[in-house]
Amino acid sequence: ITQEDAWAVISAYFEEKGLVRQQLDSFDEFIQNTMQEIVDESADIEIRPESQHNPGRQAEFAETLHKISFGQIYLSKPMMTEADGETATLFPKSARLRNLTYSAPLYVDVSYRVVKKGHDCEEVTETAEYPKVFIGKVPIMLRSSYCTLFQQSEKDLTELGECPYDQGGYFVINGSEKVLIAQEKMSTNHVYVFKKRQPNKFAYVGEVRSMAENQNRPASSMFVRMLSRAGAKGGSSGQYIRATLPYIRADIPIIIVFRALGFVADKDILEHICYDFSDTQMMELLRPSLEEAFVIQNQQVALDYIGKRGATVGVTREKRIKYAKEILQKEMLPHVGVGEFCETKKAYYFGYIIHRLLMCALGRRAEDDRDHYGNKRLDLAGPLLGGLFRMLFRKLTRDVRSYVQKCVDNGKEVNLQFAIKAKTITSGLKYSLATGNWGQANQAGTRAGVSQVLNRLTYASTLSHLRRLNSPIGREGKLAKPRQLHNSHWGMMCPAETPEGQVSYSHSKILFCQRSWSMVYILYTFIQACGLVKNLALMVYITVGSAANPILEFLEEWGTENFEEISPAVIPQAAKIFVNGCWVGIHRNPDLLVKTLRRLRRQIDVNTEVGVVRDIRLKELRLYTDYGRCSRPLFIVENQRLLIKKKHIRALQQR
Repeated sequence: ITQEDAWAVISAYFEEKGLVRQQLDSFDEFIQNTMQEIVDESADIEIRPESQHNPGRQAEFAETLHKISFGQIYLSKPMMTEADGETATLFPKSARLRNLTYSAPLYVDVSYRVVKKGHDCEEVTETAEYPKVFIGKVPIMLRSSYCTLFQQSEKDLTELGECPYDQGGYFVINGSEKVLIAQEKMSTNHVYVFKKRQPNKFAYVGEVRSMAENQNRPASSMFVRMLSRAGAKGGSSGQYIRATLPYIRADIPIIIVFRALGFVADKDILEHICYDFSDTQMMELLRPSLEEAFVIQNQQVALDYIGKRGATVGVTREKRIKYAKEILQKEMLPHVGVGEFCETKKAYYFGYIIHRLLMCALGRRAEDDRDHYGNKRLDLAGPLLGGLFRMLFRKLTRDVRSYVQKCVDNGKEVNLQFAIKAKTITSGLKYSLATGNWGQANQAGTRAGVSQVLNRLTYASTLSHLRRLNSPIGREGKLAKPRQLHNSHWGMMCPAETPEGQVSYSHSKILFCQRSWSMVYILYTFIQACGLVKNLALMVYITVGSAANPILEFLEEWGTENFEEISPAVIPQAAKIFVNGCWVGIHRNPDLLVKTLRRLRRQIDVNTEVGVVRDIRLKELRLYTDYGRCSRPLFIVENQRLLIKKKHIRALQQR
C-alpha cells in the first residue's frame, strides 16, 4: 500500500465526515434523544387546592386533584413570523441579513387530568388533551439534520444564498454567527488515585466523581483518603483510611461504611478490599483501620454513627438511621445503582477504590495522570445545550405549577395556553448563545465564553474555530502542567495551533445591557490561554455516546460472572470488567471476550463508538459507551500485515 493509497482513504473519510461532523452529530443527538428524555424524566405536576385561601368552600372541593403531564415533543422546520402575523420558512441567509435568530418552534403534548371524589366516594376523572402546545423556540445548528439546508445540492445552496463550501456547525443568533466551543472536563465514574505533596495530613487520595447514566444531577464526589504517618496523632503510627460521603460532614472510617452496608465480619470486609489473604503487605495497611472501627460491630450502630454526622441535628435514632440509609443508597456512588439491593455491588466498588489506593501506596501501581487525554471528556453542543434545556424546562414546569395552583385556589378555569410561558425556553437559550454566559442570567455558577462569534477572517480560520476546545481552568494560575503537550495528545490534538501566551486585552468585563440584545459586547480574553485552548486534530471524531445496555446484555451472554455468583478469592485470577467506569463483574477468559467484541464492532453489530481497553498487567477490561471521548480512525493490522488491500482502495476511488 502506497502513500497515495492512504490519501485515497483519507479523502474518502473527509467526504463522508467533513470537518465539523462532531458538532452536527452532537446537536442531532440533543434534538432527537436528549430533549425527549428531559421532558420524560420531569415528574408530573400534581396540585391540590389549599383551603386557606377560601375558607368558605365545601369539603368535597378540597378532594380534587389536578395532574398535568408532558408527553411527546415535536420540532418543526425553522420558521419566522412577520410583523403582520404570517409565517414563512426561515433560511439562514435572511436570518443573517435581518438580524433574526435561526430557530425552530418546539411543541409538546400536554394532558391535563382532574380527579374528583364523587358522591359515593368513587373517583371521577376528567381528562383534557392539548396536542402540540407551543413551548418555545430552539436555535438550530446550520447543516444539522433539522436545518433547511440539510443535504441540499450545490446548485440549490447557491440559489438560497449559501456558500456551498460552508460547513455549518454554528448557530445564527440575532444575525450573528455563534459557535459553541467544546469544553473539557474530567471523566466521571472513574477512580483516580493521587499522591499528596508532603507535608500534608493525607498521604494518598482516591476520588470518584460519580454520575448515574440516566440521571442528570451534578456528580456526587467521593473521596477515600489515607492519612500520612505524620498526620496521625501522637505515638500511634497508624495509617488510617477514611472516606468522605456526600452530605456527611466528617470523614467516616472505611470499615464503618462497610458495616453500614451490611458487611459486619472483618473477614467479609477484607475480602472485598484485598481479595487475596496471602497478600500480607496490604493486610497490614488495613490493620489500623480495623482497629479504629473495632467499637462498632453491627449495622445499626454503624448507620447511626454516619447519621449523627449528617446535616440534621437532634432527631431520633430511627430517623438518623433512615437518613444514613438513604445517603448510602441514593448519594454514595449513584452510578453503581440507586436501587434497594445494590449493597453487594457498592461494597465491591468501594472496596475496589480502597484496593487501588493501597496498590498505589504500596508502589505497585503508578498514580493517575490528571492530564492524560483518556481521562478527559469533551462537552460539545449536545450536552451543553442539554444541561441548559433541562434547567429552563424545570423553570417552565415551576411556572406552570404556580399558575395552576393560583387558578385552582381561586376556583378559576385553568387555561393552559396562559400557564405555559413559551418565552422561558426561547429567551433562555437565546441569552446563553448570544452572550456566551452558560446558565441563567444573574445566577452563580455560570461559565463565560462558551459560545463565541464565529471567526470569518479566512476559510481556514472558520474551520479552525469550529474545531476548537477550551479547558475551563482559571487563566490566572500559571500552571505549567495542563498547558504542556502530553503524550496522549498524539493524533488527537493539534500540537501547534494554540493561542500565544501574550497578555492581550486583560480582564475585559462583559458589558451587558438588558434592554436590547444588540448591546452585548464580549471581548474574549486570551489571558495566557496558551495550551489551554486547543484544536482537534484533523481526523478526530468525538463520540456522541450510546446506551450501555446492549453491552451489558452481551457481557451477560458471554460468560461474565457478576458479584452474586463469585467468591472474592477468585478475583485475582480473573479479569475485572468495567463498563463506563462501573465494575460489572469478572471474566475468566478476557482474550476471547476482547476478540469477540472487536469482531462484532467491525461488523457493526455493536455500536462502532464503543471503546475497548484491555489492561493486561492490571487484569482489567474497560469498555466505554459514553459521550465526549476523542476517537480517530486506524488501519487494522493482524499478524504484522495490513488488512486493507489494493482492491479496497480501487473500490473507494471508483465510488
